[in-house]
Order: sequence, then structure tokens, then C-alpha cells
Amino acid sequence: MDSIRGTALLQYRELLAEHGMRQRDFLAPLQIDQDVVGNFGKTLPYVHLVQLFEGSAHALSLPRFGLELALLQGSTLIGPLSHLASSAPTVGHALVAVIRYMRHYSPTLHYRLEHRAGQAQLYFDNGLPSAEQTPQIIEKSVLGAQLLIGELRGTPLRPRAVTLRHAPLGDPGGYLRYFNCPVLFSQSHNSLVLSAEVLQEPCIKHDATLHGIVRHFLENQNITCDSLRTQVERNIQALLPYQRCTLEQVALALGLNPRTLQRRLAIDGIDFEAYLDNIRRLQAQQMLRRTSLTVGQIASELGYRRTTSFCRAHLRWFAMTPLEHRRLHGDPAIVAQCN
Repeated sequence: MDSIRGTALLQYRELLAEHGMRQRDFLAPLQIDQDVVGNFGKTLPYVHLVQLFEGSAHALSLPRFGLELALLQGSTLIGPLSHLASSAPTVGHALVAVIRYMRHYSPTLHYRLEHRAGQAQLYFDNGLPSAEQTPQIIEKSVLGAQLLIGELRGTPLRPRAVTLRHAPLGDPGGYLRYFNCPVLFSQSHNSLVLSAEVLQEPCIKHDATLHGIVRHFLENQNITCDSLRTQVERNIQALLPYQRCTLEQVALALGLNPRTLQRRLAIDGIDFEAYLDNIRRLQAQQMLRRTSLTVGQIASELGYRRTTSFCRAHLRWFAMTPLEHRRLHGDPAIVAQCN
């Protein structure tokens, strides 16, 4: 099960206390030890963190729980990733380095940076089958990235815009206090939209020697903890919702030639297209049984441009339609909700 560092829960106790709640009452049902909270050396299942945030927001009647926690925390990058980012020469170099080694913080978090026509866009997603049903942690992560960029450059960042895939949690106008820019909802991506010039700004704590040392350390760590299969699967999951999941795109993300990647996968007995197809099948099964997403939304999550294409693939996988699958195997509460 994918995990995340305990530093994701920094200031969690304090935020609950502000609202008269006790941390242990929220941790115990999920069997999360209290000594994990704020501890870089310990981890918890990422899905438990999502459940904790969503449950806390509901119990506290605080729809922007994730944003409030992000403000209290600032940047939660602690340890090697923090030193790697702050010692980079520019903001752009720092973001690329953090994206490359984000697995050391959590393998479930996926950031992607694109730069074109005077504008940069930092995309965020996670490896859960239904990212649209995790708004608290998504909002926290997007604001956390904005705060990190502010720390790197030494002045707060005002993005050009923020885009979120989910609907607003409460009054849409209330988001201005957190992001200080237009926030667009029900979009195709979760992202920060920046001026391209921001990427060229120097990091105020740049240290070339330290940056090289930390990068070398993380590179060696990456070799031991990441199999090629794991890296490929993680990148497939990150690229699927963007309808850009091809052998070429995955190879680009891994810094490999497509033919080299194909050859290395073949050594492990893996055919890329069959592997991609199986990941889609497993995620379709999980989303139909455990979420209330529509068939069209699931098709989009799995990278299909047309719902009919997904339905044909589903018929091939399970010999039934997606709606029949949900009716026969879905959680009863979800089936009732979708009827």
C-alpha cells in the first residue's frame, strides 16, 4: 500500500485543538499511531491520510480543512527533499528536482511541470483511482506547492490562476484568501498556473555543493527502492487522466529512449500495452465498485477520449457493461446512490 511521511500531519493536532477536538479521536479509528504525526521517519498509508482529512473536514464543519492545514504548515517538505529544493539554483530547477524524487516523500503524489508560451503550469494528482473524491488533500497539496515556491524565491507567490477538478467546497469567493488569484472549478486538471519568469527566479538559499550531495544521496536511494516496473506503473497512473499515457510519454518521464524502455520491460516479461490495459482494468473495477463516479467520469480517469471506447474495453474485460458491473458487484450504498 502506498504511504506518505508523517510530516503530512504537521500542525494537525493544533488545528483540531482550535476547534475543540482531540487528535486521538480521529487517529484511533484508522489505527494511526500518534507518534507518526509530524514524524519524517515514520509513514502512514496514503489512503488513511485522505480518509483522515475528509473525516476531519466533515466533523469540524470546516469545508476548507485542507487549506487551513496548509496555511499552518507552510511547506511540509522536510529532510532531503527540502534541502534539495532550497539549494537548487532556480525555482524551476527546484521544482523539477522535487518532482523527480517525490517518491521519497510519497509514491502516490504526482506533480508535473509544463512550460510553454510564456506560461508555466504545475499539475497535481495522486495515484488513487478517484482523485475527484479527495478534495481536501488535493487543495492542501496545491496550496502547499504555492507556499513552497514562495519559500524558494523569498517572496509570496501570486499565481495567475488555480484550477481544480472538483466543485468548490463552500463559497467559491472564499478561495481568494488562500490563493490570492482566480480559482477555477470543475476543470480538467488540478494545477497552479504561473508566469514562466517565476521558473527563472533564483532560490535564495542556493548552494551548489549541497544540491549535488543531496541529489547523489537520493539517486542512490532511488536505485535501491524503485524497480522499473514500479516506476512505469506510477507514471502510467499519473498520465492516464491526461489522456497522454503512451510508451513515449512514460519513457520521457523516466529519461529513457522509448526503445530502451521497451527492451528493458521485455527482459522482465512485460509488454507495455498489455500492462497498461491491465492497470486500466483493475482501476475500472475499483472505481465501479467503490465510487459513485459516472461511467463518463471513469472513462476520463482512465484516459479514454470517448466513453464508448471505455465501454468496449470493459465489455472485453468483464463480458458485461459498466452499469451491469456496478449493479452486480458494487457497494450497495453506492448502487443505491447511483440509481
